[in-house]
Amino acid sequence: MNLSNQLFLFWKIGKKVYEDQNCYYNVIQKYSEYYSYYFGNSSLFTRERIHLMKRFYMNYPIYAYQFNSFSWDQVQILLQITNKKERQFYFHLSLLFQCDLKGTLEFIHNRYYYRI
Repeated sequence: MNLSNQLFLFWKIGKKVYEDQNCYYNVIQKYSEYYSYYFGNSSLFTRERIHLMKRFYMNYPIYAYQFNSFSWDQVQILLQITNKKERQFYFHLSLLFQCDLKGTLEFIHNRYYYRI
């Protein structure tokens, strides 16, 4: 599975979890077990990762095909930033410079958001 398909899958899973959160008890655990069984990769669909997929959907409710140049690791790093404007700044900066994970981490580490 290439990176853009993987990110789209994770976004769709996050959307499904978000939509079903009020319908089922312990929805994150249920989807973790379901997707681990379905895809056969339990380390990829842990409860923590399913929760991150839900946060991914909540922070980016419209899937932007700009994510095709991002990796799941970059998305996880961006989701750790609590300030929404700062997170969007690093997202767009990484897009502008077509950064990989190392470049995105460098922007965050050097605190470019606070230099403007």
